[in-house]
Amino acid sequence: MQTTTETIRFKSEGINCAGTIYKPEGHGPFPAVLMSHGFGAVRAMRNIPEVGQLLAEAGILALAIDFRFLGDSEGFPRQQVLPNAQRQDLRNAISYLETRSDVNKDKIGLWGTSFSGGQSIRVAAFDRRIKALVAQVPATDLFRQIRYEAPEAQQKILQDAIDKERARHFAGEEPHTMKLADQEGSPSVFGVESLDWATRNEAEHASFYNAVTITSLEEAIQTAPGDYIAAVSPTPFLVIMAEPDKTVVITLTEKAFKQAQQPKKLIRYQGLHYDVYDRPEILKMASEAARDWFVEHLSV
Repeated sequence: MQTTTETIRFKSEGINCAGTIYKPEGHGPFPAVLMSHGFGAVRAMRNIPEVGQLLAEAGILALAIDFRFLGDSEGFPRQQVLPNAQRQDLRNAISYLETRSDVNKDKIGLWGTSFSGGQSIRVAAFDRRIKALVAQVPATDLFRQIRYEAPEAQQKILQDAIDKERARHFAGEEPHTMKLADQEGSPSVFGVESLDWATRNEAEHASFYNAVTITSLEEAIQTAPGDYIAAVSPTPFLVIMAEPDKTVVITLTEKAFKQAQQPKKLIRYQGLHYDVYDRPEILKMASEAARDWFVEHLSV
């Protein structure tokens, strides 16, 4: 099927957010899927365009967004990852889709990866406009992951940075940032394991920066969207999980998934967190699995 792309803007709490529409041939109205990127990332990164294109070829309109403060979206200070704001952006993007004449507003799905995979779970638990959900390598519980699972050295790096930032925040100073990934021995959010991913994406995407505000870290480590997972039902729910995943703790993902109610499905792939973006065969598998889930639950 021939497809087209379109760059759009929509308002979220008065801020212009950027998006890319992947549109099937014809006038619709089509089922639609909202897609969102991971922590500090942007919508142009793999595997978002791949999933968007597959959906459009299958007759489903897809909208990939940059959250506010990131990528091509507006909002200051830059490089903020604020969970409450991102959930509002998702809800407002769904409202935008409902205004389009080429969208069937009764058949809207939600796809999120990594950090937004977790936040999408929480949104879907409350927003009944969502009729199908895919959470790819989701961060279901950063609170317990950092508090109880992370190495003490990493916990100290994050806590020291947060403590110092509170004084700057109180004084009204510009927020400081921390790199998402860096060399061994240098403070960063995810450490050296994520450095190849961050370095390559900085080179490939001018709107991506290997940094987030330290205030973002304080907000992020208080999130546990898996606590809301049972309320996603009766929305059909697919989780795609890496094993082993050294970026999110998979025992927390598994524990959350057990609490989810039917209809639900879990797909495991043998590989690391970033392999779903970087290894062609895993990228293909995960993208096609997401497409098939939405075709099954939105196109009938």
